[in-house]
Amino acid sequence: MKHLDATLRSFAESNLPTLPQVYTWKLNASVLQQSFGLTLAGTNGYERTRELKRKLAQAWASSPPPRRTELADYAVRVWGGVRGNAAKTLQGYVDVVSQGEVPATHKGIASWSKVAAFSDPERHAIFDARVSFSLNAIQWLAKDEAPCWWFPKLPGRNTHLKEAWPILKERADAERWTRVGTRETYSSYIQLLEQTAGPLGVDIGDIEMLLFAKATELANLVRPAARPGSTPCR
Repeated sequence: MKHLDATLRSFAESNLPTLPQVYTWKLNASVLQQSFGLTLAGTNGYERTRELKRKLAQAWASSPPPRRTELADYAVRVWGGVRGNAAKTLQGYVDVVSQGEVPATHKGIASWSKVAAFSDPERHAIFDARVSFSLNAIQWLAKDEAPCWWFPKLPGRNTHLKEAWPILKERADAERWTRVGTRETYSSYIQLLEQTAGPLGVDIGDIEMLLFAKATELANLVRPAARPGSTPCR
């Protein structure tokens, strides 16, 4: 993914300075205080989310298994808004992540990557529909004739992405983008974040939050870009 490394690094260099302004995610301070005794000092969504991940990771490291399940439930259902996981499924994620691993399958990645990211934000990052869309979109919009890699489409609620995904997918199919295997998606993603974040002197979570925050903007760029004559990937 050498060419994708360069594309993502260029995108990050241009957009990271605006991350504190463009990354917005609501946090319920009272829930954090009541459930975990945590308060956050950050002045914006970006700072508070970074702080939250690190404080919950500290709590995870010192917690017994039942408490870890509570932390995971908060990360996925309360903070992340993903409410469809059965208790048994969530517990399975907790068991695997507690062993220092991640699930071997792609199924549920938007949920279990949240558990992993909140258990250790230095090693793990969230992979969801917005992140995946952004990784695909920045390659197309770069128009540098480099080989392109297709990250799998995940279900999501963002209407802008719902309109843009089919356009992006049709183009990727026509140009025969190389598909990232579902079993390799997360490891490839983390490696890509590490190779991007390291030279820029930032955390992998910063790149993750940037991809998340810019997804709607990128979707709005993909739709008018779907016209004849634009430079394809090879």
